[in-house]
Amino acid sequence: MLKSREIEVPEENPFCNDELNRKESADALTEFVVSANEPLVLCIDAPWGQGKTTFLRMWQQSLKNSEVPTIYFNAWENDFSENALVSLIGEISSALSELAKTGDESKAKEYFSKAKAISTMLLKRSIPVTAKMATAGALDLDDLTENALSEFAESIAKEQIDQYEKSKQSLISFRQALTDFASSVTDANDKKPLVFIIDELDRCRPNYSIEVLEKAKHFFNVQNIVFVLGADKSQLGSSIKAIYGAGLNVNGYLRRFIDFDYLLPPPDKGEFVKALFKKYSFSDYFSKKSGRGVQYEYEHALKMFEELFDVFNLTLREQEHCCSLLNLAIRTTPHDYKLFPLFLCFLIVLKVKQPDLYNDLISERISPTVLLEEFSKTPGSIALLETNYGAALEAYIIVCKSHRHGHDDILTPYTKIAESDNATVEQKRRANRILELVEDFDFNGGVGILSYLVNKIEVASRFK
Repeated sequence: MLKSREIEVPEENPFCNDELNRKESADALTEFVVSANEPLVLCIDAPWGQGKTTFLRMWQQSLKNSEVPTIYFNAWENDFSENALVSLIGEISSALSELAKTGDESKAKEYFSKAKAISTMLLKRSIPVTAKMATAGALDLDDLTENALSEFAESIAKEQIDQYEKSKQSLISFRQALTDFASSVTDANDKKPLVFIIDELDRCRPNYSIEVLEKAKHFFNVQNIVFVLGADKSQLGSSIKAIYGAGLNVNGYLRRFIDFDYLLPPPDKGEFVKALFKKYSFSDYFSKKSGRGVQYEYEHALKMFEELFDVFNLTLREQEHCCSLLNLAIRTTPHDYKLFPLFLCFLIVLKVKQPDLYNDLISERISPTVLLEEFSKTPGSIALLETNYGAALEAYIIVCKSHRHGHDDILTPYTKIAESDNATVEQKRRANRILELVEDFDFNGGVGILSYLVNKIEVASRFK
């Protein structure tokens, strides 16, 4: 398999491809929203790239299977619209036929037609006053008496008041029509709210994100409708600050619109990468390899990604990017060639997560020793380096630019530790282990492999 495809969400079993074990969250959220007896806005909060959209697609289908009327709206795909109210009404209109199946279809269409008509009036309310005010700027003020100007200003003010009163009444009527509509699209004997899912809100242009929040709260804040927002709240907060200024209390602002947050739990360590290895069928490739030292390459690649994804705290999207690069690297490598997956996977993660450090290494701006020092500063890296896999990784790093049998100077610090009377037993054991590994690399092609592996990564990176 050359590329990762969008996860399938079968209608009859939406969580059958749930590799992150998030069905438990979906079940809890379903109970929560179904029990809601008042207007509600719920935010599903998780960092970008952590699988919110996939989860929401699965949950939406699960809600449908439980006969909960549901609408899914991808805000990012629709932020070309100049008016969020138009987008939200349009999304209901698109889903009307399917929504009406679970309730009273004729009443659903009747109530929605009414709500749609009123929304059209709400959108038009401000046009006359705006036009008159624009006209005022074109008048020749020299020809106007003070009395005429006063009358003109009074007429504008009166019309604004009339507009406000009509808009207020229209808003009340709109909300009532929406309430009736939401009630009509569910089973009369088993009332459930209409769940309106708004996804990718944090990726929209800031003005549109804010407008969606405001319209959802002020226009759709009615009985029988629950809004679910899929967003990285920290990113959404950055968008809001871009409009209102860095000093804004974002949490206080968002609390005006969001009633509850649900933190989507991150997957357990290694869970997602195992699913990706299965999806890309890496075992098929590695199982065909033979020869000394290559029979464990699959395990080495999986283990190194598991550890590095955890150390560098990669998002699911970044993890998928790394596996995609590995996939392309191995698909362009003959089976009888070595891959040195421990070091290859490290370089891939470095390229994805710390591209500046990666580029400094390959462009000779830093030495392997400096790279090791920089890596050691990353939280969690020391614990990794103290393992057998970590010792092998360190050995690969220190000799990645060396020539065969030309690395005595690099090994001097390890030799001193191994021979020191002051070093602990564990320090001596680890130093001797690295010395043994380097000696093995010397005879099996593991020394000076940086350019060989970088070439594979850069070739893979040209595929878009």
